[in-house]
Amino acid sequence: MKNIRLYTLLALLLMAGGIFISCSTPAEKQIADLFMDFSDESTSFEQIKNAVKDKRIVILGEAGHADGKTFEIKSKLIEYLNSNNEYDVVLEGMGFLDGAVLQGVLPPLCIDSNYLDVANAWNPLWSQTKEASSLVEAMRSGKVRYWGMDCNPSLSDYFLIPYLMASSPSVSSVLGGCVFDSLMPIHDRMMSMDTTLTHKELDYFDSKMNQARKALEEETDLEKKAILDMAIDNALAFSEQVRLGFTEWDAQNEGINIRDRQMAENVTWYLNHFPERKVILWTANFHGAKHINQINYGKEPDPDLYNKYVLCGEHLEKAFPKQLYSLAFTSGGGSEGYFYATDSTAIVPDSTSMEFQLNQRGMEYGFCDLSQRKDWTDMVFNSTILGYDCKPGKWAQVFDGVFYLKENHKAHLVQE
Repeated sequence: MKNIRLYTLLALLLMAGGIFISCSTPAEKQIADLFMDFSDESTSFEQIKNAVKDKRIVILGEAGHADGKTFEIKSKLIEYLNSNNEYDVVLEGMGFLDGAVLQGVLPPLCIDSNYLDVANAWNPLWSQTKEASSLVEAMRSGKVRYWGMDCNPSLSDYFLIPYLMASSPSVSSVLGGCVFDSLMPIHDRMMSMDTTLTHKELDYFDSKMNQARKALEEETDLEKKAILDMAIDNALAFSEQVRLGFTEWDAQNEGINIRDRQMAENVTWYLNHFPERKVILWTANFHGAKHINQINYGKEPDPDLYNKYVLCGEHLEKAFPKQLYSLAFTSGGGSEGYFYATDSTAIVPDSTSMEFQLNQRGMEYGFCDLSQRKDWTDMVFNSTILGYDCKPGKWAQVFDGVFYLKENHKAHLVQE
């Protein structure tokens, strides 16, 4: 009897010790231990494909817009996922009208043919990098369908007013003559983000765009009408941003909300217009966040900043419930840097971060499908997913999955 009591006591002590160890293990290490370990990035792609197979929208993010290795992996992953031509790629940094023109849905009309190339229409931060060159070539050759989702200035936006006039006689009657002469200088200054534009000038631009939209009601080609209507919608969204001024802290952040709302509306339009298609969005982790208010920004001048954002990923999740998978990319070391700059910035994960724990594991690449871990929904842990800046939050509510690479590297110019 005494031995039985002794064994029972020892068992209870061991159980208690196990519970203590589990509770005292940092959440960052617990989640790092859940990552599947891969020696080569491509070996992870089948796992990712299984995770997104039932989703109509797949968002591929990046911690920063200068993550060369991330660009390379995203390009390869898109090729892998799209092996059966299942997806269209929708790009941050390309305007809505660009996709329609470059894909031949609308004619180029007055747009200079010298500019009609995906590398000109897509922001050079990506299109001119060696690491994204395989994707650019696939889009250029027609192997990958693509579209733009941005309302910030892109190739076709510079030709917007002449293009609207060339597309529709009824619009031309509204925007031609002296209206054109007074409207174009305002539009050109908008494209250069001239902060000296007055509200009166922007009111004039908005009124003429709305008149052009009204004139489009006479258009009998419904597809052309729908695309041009959205092109005007994007111009008005950008006008909203210009009106804010781009300079003050609050104005900049309200401008982010306007842009993300419009990017989501552009994707929504595309999916509704082409109901048989699925899309992969190329964007930043930030824009792909589904509930960024679950992350603590915690910095001055606005520690609660993330509570003020509703970003593209959140808009799309509401519009297409259970049809979206947002995959964040993060790194445990290496460097990042823009191809046009000579210097680069070292990536050094904070010692309290998930990335630090992943680095300790020594894996080259890792993938964790957070969407399958319901027990992590309310777990708070630290990560550098957003711009390599360590922040605490309920990350499983913000992203469906995380792709980890041990070392990133600076983006390189395609000719290098």
